[in-house]
Amino acid sequence: MVPTTFNLIRTFTRRSRRGVRHPDAVPEAGLNLPRRIDDPASAARVARDLLRSRREDVTLVLYLDDRHRFVGHAVVAVGWVQVARLAAHPVLLGAQACRASGVILVRYRPSGPLSATEAEQASFRAIATACARHGLAVVDHVVVVG
Repeated sequence: MVPTTFNLIRTFTRRSRRGVRHPDAVPEAGLNLPRRIDDPASAARVARDLLRSRREDVTLVLYLDDRHRFVGHAVVAVGWVQVARLAAHPVLLGAQACRASGVILVRYRPSGPLSATEAEQASFRAIATACARHGLAVVDHVVVVG
């Protein structure tokens, strides 16, 4: 019997459902995520909940719909932020996948200053400008110190 494409796809999807997980993934049962993100405090709370086991600097994007409901997230950079390294392309692709109309850019660092550095502010402005050209609103830029 020759395997059909449908049977191959069904076999692969069945295997992927068995619990193949990323080693850094946080189980969804342990997350206490709000339905809405209305202020920087709720954005910081979501970032801390998603990145609580990280020990390095992380740039996280929280995706929101038009009513500021949380619809997804993505880690777009790990480590020190450079304007040349961080672009709006992964932010835009994630927004299309989540059907988001707005994003919040979160800089998570385990320790350090409570405000954004010059490089972080420059990359935020560049990302916000590029996203605005594509109709995606960058709502806020939050720095979270764990």
